[in-house]
Amino acid sequence: MQEEKVFFASAEAAPLQLEGVFHRAPGEAAPRPGVVVCHPHSLHGGSMGVPVITAIARELVERGMVALRFNFRGVGLSEGQFGGGVAEVADAAGATEYLMARENVDPQRVYLMGYSFGASVGLRHVETDARIAAVVALCLPLGATSIGSLDQGFWESCSTPKLFLAGDRDHVCPLSELRRLVQRLPEPKELIVLEGADHFLWGREEEVAGAIGDYLEGLS
Repeated sequence: MQEEKVFFASAEAAPLQLEGVFHRAPGEAAPRPGVVVCHPHSLHGGSMGVPVITAIARELVERGMVALRFNFRGVGLSEGQFGGGVAEVADAAGATEYLMARENVDPQRVYLMGYSFGASVGLRHVETDARIAAVVALCLPLGATSIGSLDQGFWESCSTPKLFLAGDRDHVCPLSELRRLVQRLPEPKELIVLEGADHFLWGREEEVAGAIGDYLEGLS
C-alpha cells in the first residue's frame, strides 16, 4: 500500500489549505472506488491519525479501493481554526473534489465515511452533494451531544445507500436514538451494532474497519 502526503483546498470563497493522506495500492492505475474519510472532533484529540481512521483507510485499500483521510481546519498542518462543525462542511467538500479529480478514482463510485464529529460533518456534506454514492456514519452524535441538525426532509427521502454503526455502550450515539433515526430512513440502509463497544472503539479498530470494508466492497 502507498500512502501519499497531499494538500488540497477547502471548497469555499476563501479556501484554506488542508492536509491529507491519499491511500492506494502500489501500481494501481485503473479507476477505483474512492472514499473520503472524516475524523472525530477536532477539539477532543480528533485527527486523521486516530487509530480507527487509519485502520479504515488501510482496510479499504486492501478491498481494492482508494481512500483519502485528512485533517479538518485547524488540525495538524491544515490551515484555519475550528469551525464548530459548520465550516468543516467546506473541508469535506474540498476533500470530495480532490478525490474525484484523481485520475485513478472512479467519480461514479465516491463514498464518504465519517466517525463521530466527522459523521455529522460528512452527513451535512452529503445533503448538498448528490455525487456521493454511499455514506457510512460511525458513532454519529445524537441527542444532547449532536453537532447541529440534519435536514430531516432530505434524509427521509434519501435513496443514497447508508450504513450506520455504533456500540451498544456508546453514550454519544445512544443505540435507542440511532435505531429510531434509522427506522425513519428509506432503503437502502443498514445498521450494525458493535456489542460491548463504547464511543472510542479502543481495541475494536480492525473489526470496525472490516465491517465498513465489507459494506463498501459489496457496493462496488
